[in-house]
Amino acid sequence: MTPIARAANSLVEDSIISRSLNESLARMLRNVKELKFKAGEIIYSANADAKFLYLVQQGTVELATLTGKRVRIESNRFGEEAATDVPHYLSHALAVTEVIVFAIPRASLAGLNQFNPGHKAQFYFSLLTNIGGERIRPNSASSAAKEGGKEALHAFGWFVTILLPLLVLFFGRDFGLDRETTVFLAIFAATVVMWVFELVDEYIPGLFALLVTLALGLAPTKTVLAGFASDGFFMAMSILGLGTVVVLSGLSFRFLLWLLRFLPSTPFGHNLGLMLTGLLLTPIVPSINARAVLVAPFLVDMVETVKFSFSGKAATKLAITAFTGATLLSACFMTSRSVNFVIFGLLQPQQQEQFQWVYWAFASAGAAFTMLLIYFISVSMLFPSKEVSKLSKEQVRAQLSLLGPIKNREWAAIAGVLIFALGVVTTAIHGVPPSMLGMAILFTLLLFGSLRKNEFREKTDWPSLVYLGSLVGILNVFGYFGLDKLISTHLSGLGEVMRTDFNMFVIILFGVVAALRFVIPNTATIALCATIFMPLASHAGVHPWIIGFILLLLGDMWILPYQCPHYQQFSELIRSKGVYDEGAFMKFNFFMNLVRLGGVYASIPFWTWLGLL
Repeated sequence: MTPIARAANSLVEDSIISRSLNESLARMLRNVKELKFKAGEIIYSANADAKFLYLVQQGTVELATLTGKRVRIESNRFGEEAATDVPHYLSHALAVTEVIVFAIPRASLAGLNQFNPGHKAQFYFSLLTNIGGERIRPNSASSAAKEGGKEALHAFGWFVTILLPLLVLFFGRDFGLDRETTVFLAIFAATVVMWVFELVDEYIPGLFALLVTLALGLAPTKTVLAGFASDGFFMAMSILGLGTVVVLSGLSFRFLLWLLRFLPSTPFGHNLGLMLTGLLLTPIVPSINARAVLVAPFLVDMVETVKFSFSGKAATKLAITAFTGATLLSACFMTSRSVNFVIFGLLQPQQQEQFQWVYWAFASAGAAFTMLLIYFISVSMLFPSKEVSKLSKEQVRAQLSLLGPIKNREWAAIAGVLIFALGVVTTAIHGVPPSMLGMAILFTLLLFGSLRKNEFREKTDWPSLVYLGSLVGILNVFGYFGLDKLISTHLSGLGEVMRTDFNMFVIILFGVVAALRFVIPNTATIALCATIFMPLASHAGVHPWIIGFILLLLGDMWILPYQCPHYQQFSELIRSKGVYDEGAFMKFNFFMNLVRLGGVYASIPFWTWLGLL
């Protein structure tokens, strides 16, 4: 029996791990390592970082605590600290005889516990059985200095949050604004500052603005809460529910394994597999952060499996491909993230009927094709490698075997994706809006238990939905007071540039967005710029969707890691392994910012042909 097969058997024979979801076992298998220790060899020492849980295949292990207690383990498992919140081992582990174990890393166990909530308690009981009575000491590492700096910035942010609205209230009448408009601008100013300084989670300022606007009776309730009754809100909720089923059912992971099994075992095949995985997840999983997190373990698995040198050109190329596939075309599909629905919500009703899922993707096809073409050419030129990949098809088959046959939930996810895609394409025939079609699919998934109550409550990104609804409501109030027209009047010169020299306007917009991205998160940057420039486009004879799309595309530009939360999540999952050369990655990302601009310019003739310019 091969090591991979023995590792798979070891997982399914363990009394705790065997009760896991099949997908959890398949994900874990790729990180399990077989280790051998000679008689008398120390496996780990007390107070060392608890990095691995060990499953004994052969031999005898003795645990010795710091108080002198010695225990010969009776189970086939030790090192449970790695599967709990205990940061370090509580005993020495000594190989009494020659020992063969399978080591499971802490990161894999954290994922196991996440998808199997009852496991952590069982690992604690197992730990107490082995070395009961030992004191568990917390990790004493401190980040006080970092927290102090953050608190100082937040204190300044709260000061500006209070001061700026007062200035607006004091000087608002000087600009000819009535009382209600002035008060709303003060509320809006406080909301923007909270976003800029990230004082609270991004959905909270929006709720604050809606609550105060309603409490003061500044605008009709129907206008303020319109975002929570919009097609974009219902579409986002249904896609989030469908995406949850796709991920939790294991369908997305199974799809990757299928790709690895059938694609050619060459560098091109591996890069193509990672790229296709990200691209196919883009319209289905409506969160750029979630997609980045999903592809990160696939990247680590592939680099380790094909035996590429860590931080080498081949591994770095794979890292760039994985990240690019999950993020590059986020603006090109209406369902790829919540802020896209904000742009959709700012369109007029007749424009929304035009820019449904299919036409949105069609109108963005020029930019998508251009960016992908430049990407493939440039990454091949900048990261040449002679490393030969050797994909272990045996491991892939073992992982698929652990997944078992396609489950009912996976069939439900497949049916939901296919019905939604077919329904959107044939909207002109049956006349059912995509938002209602998505809601019908969501209801069906809930009705038949494919999406369970706790998953719908815990896994659906409700903060993003609240953020979406509140932001659309704020922008509706903006229009109710005529502030969009007022801005258009004051920026008439910029509107004239948009009308007469659109190429120059794109450069100006590129500079504005790039500057704002240094101080404002991407979603807030997109929303604020959309509030100003989309109404301006209507007065300049440019279709507002074009401005919204450009903002979505350029809003994802970043140079430093703090500007990009999804990159931070992506890198945190794999940085400790040193998979890729981060310096080379960052340089290529800077180049990709210019590629996004190139995608815009390449689309201008196409948009002109479509009659949008």
